[in-house]
Amino acid sequence: MSLACPGNLEDAFWQRAAELGTLSEQERLEAIELGWSTSWLSALRQHLHLRPAELEPLMALSEATMARRVRQEGLLDLVPSERLDRLIEVIGLANAVFEDPASTEAWLKAPHPLLHRMPPLQHCRTAIGATQVRRLLLAMEQGAPV
Repeated sequence: MSLACPGNLEDAFWQRAAELGTLSEQERLEAIELGWSTSWLSALRQHLHLRPAELEPLMALSEATMARRVRQEGLLDLVPSERLDRLIEVIGLANAVFEDPASTEAWLKAPHPLLHRMPPLQHCRTAIGATQVRRLLLAMEQGAPV
């Protein structure tokens, strides 16, 4: 799977997000270093129904910068690529747990008591926060009452 050249994400976003879980860490690192395609930003906004203001803190990019990069249809730099990798990994894991895009989106956006009442998606602004969300999802997958 090429993260730098994602093809038609409009039709395959959820499948492509799930495929991230099958990549080795080395493959993910290489994709991050090459740069994720900006089309992932558009797909993420579309499929999770995010406003630019909701995506901005997750990517640490201003709305104007995101819009410009999407228009240019290029590749993201290292830091935004790593942040996007983190988000897509959590989204893929959440979709594996909930098995339905609408349920996945609802869970990712709803405040969660074990995440200091922060929505899981917003908790992924940092690597530590994303690790906590992954841990929570893995516990849910194992049937833990969370």
